[in-house]
Amino acid sequence: MDKTGKQLEGLVSFIEKLHLPDGFEVKTNERVLNEDGIQVAEFDIEVRGKLGTTDIVWLIECRDRPSQGPAPASWIEQLVGRRTRFKFNRVTAVSTTGFAQDGKKFALQEGIELREVKALTPEHFGDWLLFQSFPMVQPMHHLAQASLIIDASESEPRREAFRRTIEGRGSDQTILRSTETGKLVSPLAVFATVVAQNPSLFKGVMPDQPGTMSTIRVRYPNDLSHFVVDTPVGSIRIREILFQGELSVKCTPIPLARTVEYGHVLSGEPISQTAAFDFAAFDTKISLEMHKLAETGETHIVLRKLGKLGS
Repeated sequence: MDKTGKQLEGLVSFIEKLHLPDGFEVKTNERVLNEDGIQVAEFDIEVRGKLGTTDIVWLIECRDRPSQGPAPASWIEQLVGRRTRFKFNRVTAVSTTGFAQDGKKFALQEGIELREVKALTPEHFGDWLLFQSFPMVQPMHHLAQASLIIDASESEPRREAFRRTIEGRGSDQTILRSTETGKLVSPLAVFATVVAQNPSLFKGVMPDQPGTMSTIRVRYPNDLSHFVVDTPVGSIRIREILFQGELSVKCTPIPLARTVEYGHVLSGEPISQTAAFDFAAFDTKISLEMHKLAETGETHIVLRKLGKLGS
């Protein structure tokens, strides 16, 4: 599924959370330290809770190694050892490549539950997956010009200092200081925030058509929260910013990335089916996942972060 196995652990932990009763806790990548603070183990998924008067401690270990073939019996032996050493009530092994025959026999003998996450074609999901792509609509903006407006009552020396301070500074330069946070920001960043907070600005803008030029006037009447420009003669308050920019809407089809089934190995019974659509937003890899539970027929939709772009 991915090089680190995080997608597999994320899928399994999410599905198991949906099946667990209230009061159970699910942890992933839990590190175990000895008395000297040295790590002696790391558990992929650990489930803890109380069932009746019994404390349940359940270990789920995941294996996603396509190049190494079916999970061998030696892996099952390791899990038996973990169960004994760390006193788990139950241990489950999940593999994306199935299990070797001797591994299956040994797991059955030792009471290690076997599950598999396997890839299926979209045709196997025909009874509930009604589309194989979806449109991602992205509002886009481009700042052409930002005019900073100060009080008309400012003296000529202060106005001249203001002009000299902002002269030659691009809209991406951090020249505006917030009196509320003290942080320096650029007119470009302020424009992006204004656009994000006012989606109605895109009303009438057609997807995948030439952008619309807009003029946006933003006033800052609040004496406790506005912008200033620091100059050699002191801070000068910004009363208004007049933005001129282009607004457009981009529509990108997001194709189906993967369809997998999570189920029991020995009985062949499915636990869930998952269809995932991967895309990027805000420099982050994101997966839109649809999980259909075999037991209830419910479909759960979740957005999952897969990491930063380029990582």
